[in-house]
Amino acid sequence: MDHARHFSAGKFTSKLEHISGVGQLVDQASALYGLLRDPETPRWAKATCLSALGYLILPTDAVSDFIPVAGYIDDAGMISAAIAALGSQWQKKQASAE
Repeated sequence: MDHARHFSAGKFTSKLEHISGVGQLVDQASALYGLLRDPETPRWAKATCLSALGYLILPTDAVSDFIPVAGYIDDAGMISAAIAALGSQWQKKQASAE
């Protein structure tokens, strides 16, 4: 399923406000968004970011976000998988943030 089509900056901001209690997920999603917005990020990496962030925004994904706690486990897994797939791009972004 193409989750990138569900992404928008407004929906992303709204989702972050909704999940503000899940700190690490918010931090990692925000960093992915920063990588997405960076003009030096290659297209393949931006596509990975869009897909993961689109999945995060989608309320009816594999485990519905309406289910307390468990609803964000699959979102965290998707964000983590995207970070792992991005590898060197992620490390470069984190190094420039320090």
